[in-house]
Amino acid sequence: MSTINPDKLIFLRKEAGLTAEALADAAHVGRATITRIENGKAGPTRPETAKRLASTLKCQPADLFTPPDPDQARNFFNDRAPLDLSISNAAQNALELVAMRYNETRETILELAPLLFDLVARESLLERSNRLAELSARRDAVGEMGRHFSHLGGRFLHDWQAEEVETQEEISIRKRDLRASYVLESTKIEDAFVPQDYDEECDNPFVDHLKRRMEEVRQDGDDAPSLDVWPVWRSPSYDVGNGEALVLAQGDIELARSILTGAVQLARLPKNLRGADAAEARLGWMREQKALHDEKIAELLGDLLIDAIE
Repeated sequence: MSTINPDKLIFLRKEAGLTAEALADAAHVGRATITRIENGKAGPTRPETAKRLASTLKCQPADLFTPPDPDQARNFFNDRAPLDLSISNAAQNALELVAMRYNETRETILELAPLLFDLVARESLLERSNRLAELSARRDAVGEMGRHFSHLGGRFLHDWQAEEVETQEEISIRKRDLRASYVLESTKIEDAFVPQDYDEECDNPFVDHLKRRMEEVRQDGDDAPSLDVWPVWRSPSYDVGNGEALVLAQGDIELARSILTGAVQLARLPKNLRGADAAEARLGWMREQKALHDEKIAELLGDLLIDAIE
């Protein structure tokens, strides 16, 4: 008996979109068996095992024992794939500007994005949890003072509604509710506990945490990033790469602002204008794009004004 080729099994499994555990379950094969085969530590494969795996992977049993062909091997070792996402023009430009700032590829920055988001999200939730624990401890300390004011009653030192708010905040943190929407939407909390000028898009705990983190890394004269809002139904609004945008715009502040807002889309910059020797032509192209964008905005506003008059 021969042994299944480890690389071929991994390739066929990934082609089928299965994890090792899912393949084992679907083929009624032990998970340890799959692990040993893929790690190259398995002995000869029983014919029945090969048949079950081949049936699940939609191939012939003999296919499992041969190495991947060259094209398959290239695909196997190339774990990259196109990203089918739509993001705002401003975010696309931010990606270009940050890549320029740190001399890294856009792909590297995108690949790190999930890790960095998770890191900051954890920081935000941990900060809320620690502050809530501190608040709870202080409330308990105040409660202990009650014995000195027995003639005034418990309401003097205890706010039962505030304790309910504390409970809802604990639940919100456990739910990883970054915007604290759970607390704000709770029917157990009176509206009086939410400040009248509170704006969930601008003042939610996650945005607040990000703003303070950005202040911590700001240095004198530094064009540190800034965050305005993180809406629920549209893209977050922030500025990053201000210095790089100004360099691209050759000091033209209005043009730099158009780059930051995405009005001038750097992703559409022709390849022949990306080199260091094409600075003037690149500047002309960006100014043309800004003019076209401004013209469209003026036309749109004009149409809206006409509709309003009619």
